[in-house]
Amino acid sequence: MAISSSQADSVSAPTPAPGGPALTVAVIGSARLTPPDPRCELAEKTGAAIAARGWTLMTGGYGGLMEVAARAAAEAGGTVIGLPMRGWSALTPNRWNHELRWSDNYAERLAHLLAADAMIALDGGIGTLSEAAVAWSALQTEPAAAELIFLGGGWPPVLRALADHLVIDARDLAFATVCTDPDEAIAHIANTQPGGARAAGQPRG
Repeated sequence: MAISSSQADSVSAPTPAPGGPALTVAVIGSARLTPPDPRCELAEKTGAAIAARGWTLMTGGYGGLMEVAARAAAEAGGTVIGLPMRGWSALTPNRWNHELRWSDNYAERLAHLLAADAMIALDGGIGTLSEAAVAWSALQTEPAAAELIFLGGGWPPVLRALADHLVIDARDLAFATVCTDPDEAIAHIANTQPGGARAAGQPRG
């Protein structure tokens, strides 16, 4: 599939920080949540923490928590990649993206997200849940799948409900990590070897 890239005009990309692995961390979350909603604080701290490590932040590229995280990362000197959709003509990517990787459909957009070294799921709705679920499924069978971190107080009851009512057990839950604050999430990513340290499993359905 064709995946195109373009440089955003709104902000200049910084020089990557030297030393350490050059990781790309995808942050997914609601486009509906904006300041002063208190859930934006997690997004802001997460974006800044990713940039402080010298890592690249990837988001959907639009508003809400995506823009909050992108702004924080850009203001901290980090690089931000946005994943806008060509068909969403009513929406405009936020000004904090350094690079835009446009997609024609969800399959292309998901390919970008799944190619990240790690994915952090913030508070969100159906879109956030669907993207996290695809990443979670990949962890069952793909040795190089992105680490998946659920960040925030909303996720533990959701995961418990999924385990209670769907065919999901402790082995499935162990593929993802639940964190309560951005520093914990960033430390987990830093201490995990991305891209191949995990043994491939079997499809579990």
